Amino acid sequence: MTDLVYRPGAHVGDLQPGECTIHRAADSTGKRWWLLWFYVYREDVTGVLEDFAVPVQPLGPYTEAGAGGRTWGLAKVDDSTWQISPSINAVNEDGTRIHPGPHPLESRWHQTPRIVGVPKDEPWTTGGQP
Repeated sequence: MTDLVYRPGAHVGDLQPGECTIHRAADSTGKRWWLLWFYVYREDVTGVLEDFAVPVQPLGPYTEAGAGGRTWGLAKVDDSTWQISPSINAVNEDGTRIHPGPHPLESRWHQTPRIVGVPKDEPWTTGGQP
């Protein structure tokens, strides 16, 4: 299991390896969701650093058709730790598709990360809408 260190309010470009942040996201139709950004080493032979982003639903389950598309559940473990469910599997199909499930031959990054060091006052921690 991988731990991602949470950086409140961080700009995606400022994340260091193994860090993450959560921001509000929206589309042109007014749909809104929470988006987890993280900066990690690819698990393929290149091992390069790469930004990934997945929609998350704090205090909720994985949803196939959430506001941001496939949306990962985010459960509270303790006061400062959260857990993704199910695993995040970023695959090579077109360089942008990210979806859960086993795809070991195509995966750029496949983990079920915990998010550690989350302050209690982050707006997404209540499970409300962004």
